[in-house]
Amino acid sequence: MSPSTAANGKPRIPFQPNPFGSSAIGSPWAGELADVPSIHEKPFRTILDALRQMRAGGRGTSIVLIGEPGSGKTHLLGRLRNQLRQDKLNGNGTTIYAYLRCNASAGTLWRHLRYALASDLLRGTEGSQLNAIFSTDQDRLESVNHRGLRRVLECLRDGSHFHAAAAWLRGELLGDADIAALGLAVDKEDEDHNRERDAKLVIDALLGFLAPVPVVLCFDQVEALETYRGEEAGYHALGQMISALYDAHDHLLFISCIIAEYEGRIDLLSNKADKDRWLQHKDTIRPIAWDHAVELIKARLDLAPALKGARAAHAADPVWPIDASALKPLFGETDLCLPRKLIRACEQQFRELMGDEPAPRMDLETFLQQAFHRSLSAARKTVAGQGLSKTLSDCLPWLMQNSGFQPLGRDEARSRYSSQGWRGPDGDMALAFCDTGGNGLTRQLQKIDAAWSPRSLKLAIVRDVSVRPGTVGARVLAGLKQRGAREIDPLPEALAALQALRVLVATARSQELFNGDELVSEDAVTQWALANLPQQVEDFRDALAEREPIIDDPVLPLLSTLLNERKIIAAAAAAAELAVSAEEVSRCARRNPMRFGLLDGPPVVIFEAAEGSSR
Repeated sequence: MSPSTAANGKPRIPFQPNPFGSSAIGSPWAGELADVPSIHEKPFRTILDALRQMRAGGRGTSIVLIGEPGSGKTHLLGRLRNQLRQDKLNGNGTTIYAYLRCNASAGTLWRHLRYALASDLLRGTEGSQLNAIFSTDQDRLESVNHRGLRRVLECLRDGSHFHAAAAWLRGELLGDADIAALGLAVDKEDEDHNRERDAKLVIDALLGFLAPVPVVLCFDQVEALETYRGEEAGYHALGQMISALYDAHDHLLFISCIIAEYEGRIDLLSNKADKDRWLQHKDTIRPIAWDHAVELIKARLDLAPALKGARAAHAADPVWPIDASALKPLFGETDLCLPRKLIRACEQQFRELMGDEPAPRMDLETFLQQAFHRSLSAARKTVAGQGLSKTLSDCLPWLMQNSGFQPLGRDEARSRYSSQGWRGPDGDMALAFCDTGGNGLTRQLQKIDAAWSPRSLKLAIVRDVSVRPGTVGARVLAGLKQRGAREIDPLPEALAALQALRVLVATARSQELFNGDELVSEDAVTQWALANLPQQVEDFRDALAEREPIIDDPVLPLLSTLLNERKIIAAAAAAAELAVSAEEVSRCARRNPMRFGLLDGPPVVIFEAAEGSSR
């Protein structure tokens, strides 16, 4: 028996990185891919033909790719990114590439696209895509008519205030000091800003700046636009966005990927013009046949240099050391198999051939708890950048709909002052999300005051109380509360938890969540999440549902603002700065244990609660 053959007759291979270890492409920017160009050649040729037309001066178009989970839709987007990079290296011109997963909502799509487009412009393997544009034409900034964008692009070109400029370009919230450093004007009190409309204006100006360079906008996991199962508003919003951008710009190629199960959602669009622009080309990403499977396995094995010599000795078997006969049943009666299913089977075989014992499968509870906490770390950063309004717009509908609330239909009068409307056991309510400060907050409160009537429905103003309104804003807020409005302040950790749950649910919906070899369904994630909500999220939901009275403590916003800046301070020092008594400061800290920690001393010390504290 050969020393490379185990007692069971199967080959033995040295321990090494498993070339089949990644069956799902998390992002087209993840790195070089083991690619087989002949797989899905037809839809990829459709994309390349559209690009060729654009480079020749033709108009862009929209392509929708439809396929089962694991069929290779995201992989195809990665192949395109690599192709565009190679085109540039070969002197065939620059094409801007932007990728976004559609884990957004109907009311935040423009902000979502702004963040993705800006982020991808600022990245690249051989220098940022934005630098490539600057290097080809130093004078193109002269054509930018959006004053804020022009100033920020100047900073990025010159390398001044880079982090603040990049944050502005992505649409992140900035303080007055950063805005002043960029040379931008702070909003006046009478200026009416809508962050979604502002994002659209920036995107239009930015795409105009990039023209005539072709821009590819990839919308992946379109089904994630459903903030709760069955919601259709996101599809209509994306159709409107693609239609508006298509009409305004000639140099855009739109590529949308959606699971076949959700294809009918696009067909239900009520606006025929939007649907026609979105569905100009439609292609299906199909499972692969055995000959393509062999090529895919071989391409993966080529990534294992430790096997090069042994594979040369088995040249007659292109997939050695993988047992082809064990894979054939995967192809069934159709003689076709999903690439992800094939790769996962190869991963298990390769692991066994190395003698690598698989980690024992976790129970579902433990697996989801760990997956949630992994997602939570990234969610905290996401929430810090995008703010309360986008987070709640994208994530709160899942919680509300699964907690017995029903969304109110669109109402023009209500939309003038509220972000969402819900019907619960105790009647209808409107939610107004406020995540700005200063003049922006004052103006938003004034709009709410002018448009809301307590006779129509209840109102909850959801905001970060550590962001203090100015004198006028405080007076308007007090008046709204006297008229019956409630002020609700969700903890940052509650927002991060909602964001993490949103990502977890969307990943399960796209059938990319696996516990070992077992697929975890969206229903399983939802049931687990509702049974294991962090205490901060439960408290927020109870406040929205008026299950617990809201204690209006005037010290709370003052202490929140102070500790947001100082993190830790003696109660007596805090009292002196806030012009209240030390007893009032201590009482406020004890009433809000999720926000503040307290050391009895002496002296009594108060500190900001650490992230992640929960039940």
